[in-house]
Amino acid sequence: MRDKMKIINILLSSLLIRGTESFMIPAPDSASKLLIPPLQMTWTHLADIDSFSREMQQQEQQLQQQEQINSYSTTKSEHLNAYSPPPSEVNKGSSSPRRITLRRYLNSLVKENPELRDLESLSLSIQMACKTISNLVSRNGINSLSMPPPSSNTNDDVAQSGQQQYDVRMNSMKRLDELSTIVLRNALKFTGKLQSVKKAKDQRVGKDESEHQPGVVIAIPFDSKYIAYFDPLDGSGNADAAICTGTVFGIFKTPEDESSSDDEGIDNVVLGGGDGVEGDGGVKVDRVVDSVLQPGKNLVAAGYCLYSSSTILIFTMGDGTHGFTLDPQVNEFVLTHPNIKIPPRGNVYSCNEAKSEGWDEDMHRYLHALKSGENETGERYALRYVGSMVGDIHRTLMYGGIFFYPGSTLQPNGHLQLVYKSAPLSYVIEQAGGMSTDGKGSLLERQPQRVHERSPCFIGSPEDIKEMKKYIKHLD
Repeated sequence: MRDKMKIINILLSSLLIRGTESFMIPAPDSASKLLIPPLQMTWTHLADIDSFSREMQQQEQQLQQQEQINSYSTTKSEHLNAYSPPPSEVNKGSSSPRRITLRRYLNSLVKENPELRDLESLSLSIQMACKTISNLVSRNGINSLSMPPPSSNTNDDVAQSGQQQYDVRMNSMKRLDELSTIVLRNALKFTGKLQSVKKAKDQRVGKDESEHQPGVVIAIPFDSKYIAYFDPLDGSGNADAAICTGTVFGIFKTPEDESSSDDEGIDNVVLGGGDGVEGDGGVKVDRVVDSVLQPGKNLVAAGYCLYSSSTILIFTMGDGTHGFTLDPQVNEFVLTHPNIKIPPRGNVYSCNEAKSEGWDEDMHRYLHALKSGENETGERYALRYVGSMVGDIHRTLMYGGIFFYPGSTLQPNGHLQLVYKSAPLSYVIEQAGGMSTDGKGSLLERQPQRVHERSPCFIGSPEDIKEMKKYIKHLD
């Protein structure tokens, strides 16, 4: 095909046409005159050649496209085969380089533990939602999903300019929060396995922009045996800077008195806000919201999905912590980090040190020990702080160390929410061999009173947490 195209291009380039004058293309030599007679060509003949040339090009493009499709199909088939080891290899911990998909992994767990079938269905709903949010975040800059319209204000005042930048960031965070919440709710509903997906928003949020809360998404399966809650997009304020963000989730068993409740308790799930626990103050107690106000030790599953250079789903069902990475070629989560174990000790601490002026003296002494090397290791720790809790916790899980956000004079209860940030992430870390505390006792033992209740938190490697307790007095 390509040889024919070359011949046609040579013929066309060798012709010099003037008006409708006929021209001759001589045979290459006298010996070949019998095989290739002279061609007398006019505009009509040239039009036929041009049409033939276009037809040849179209056929060549179709062949190339078909080759690409065949190549892609073969590649995808190879990838799917590589991610489909038999369950026996998975259970035996085979050293085979093959990967297992999340769906197949959960299926193998259900075969061994049939009581987890309902939990499998809910987990697959979560992974579908995470895939959708991952695509939303990755295309945020391209689609300008989070950026508000440019302001027409041309005032060069520095203070006003700084306020405008702050407003842009807050608006960006709000828009992404709203979009991710909508995407999460729709993705969960689309599975057809959930009877209710609602957003629980705290009415106590004031007009102060710094108190913005995205709200908690609560999902109830049809059997009402489990109840799941989500922080749709942690670190959404960093998305415009292409810094990692994440979705945090936890799953509780529905309390026995809730599992047999009528549909009225489900249909009235927090449309306008409220935490649903202030019956004495005249606020109607919402039974569904109340069912997520449990200590972290009651979690049956928890995890997070990190949206960064790759999309990683880390989760646990109480049998260890496992990591799955999203393969964009087949759009499936595949097991890449089985049975994650946090290092016993790290050399990195993660905190918002800009808030340290309000910390108590014991906290300052511990911070000085980390920075100066006057600690049990005798080495100086490095500071790493992203500002997205999911990103900081993931680094701590992989490399060890300690993450903390203590209380201060301005925020005695700290800054991070207990129910949908600190508790599920602490559960993940403890299942990987780490430890957590609220500065006085176990973080997973703490009973929340409100959905958006805040709590100090210290999460990390066991040796680092034990050393921290020598500086900060604990009840245990």
